[in-house]
Amino acid sequence: MQYVSRYFLILLLFLSVSCKQNAKDNPELSSKTANSPGIISIGTGGSLTPLQVKDLIQENPGLIIIDLRTPQELELGMVENAINIDMYNQNFLSDIKGLKKDEKYLLYCSVGGRSSAASELMKNEGFTSVFNSKKGFSSLKAEGITVKK
Repeated sequence: MQYVSRYFLILLLFLSVSCKQNAKDNPELSSKTANSPGIISIGTGGSLTPLQVKDLIQENPGLIIIDLRTPQELELGMVENAINIDMYNQNFLSDIKGLKKDEKYLLYCSVGGRSSAASELMKNEGFTSVFNSKKGFSSLKAEGITVKK
């Protein structure tokens, strides 16, 4: 029953997440464009493209990067300096609640669904600066973000 309720909670999170925000529609974000370089301003967070994720990592050395994938998915590697908090693990909620709410976080997963749901969960829990990657690990790797095996 515990597993059913956990998966039900995750399903509800996925269903409750509204359409992913486009960074240009989010007034808290400014991204680099082809004609004018900019800096991603840190506010309450938002959904980022792989290029914006790369910029965020480079411009924020204290950023805490969380990989939400399973141990099997981690065999493909993970973003350098990321920590793994498996969203499907039974300790996921307690692991998230144990994090400092005033730190800056970047979340990613395989394709963007789990990171979107987890960022909404974290915002609802009172975290002040949470970003999620719209795309998954493969897209981040393709963008040139440093990964480790």
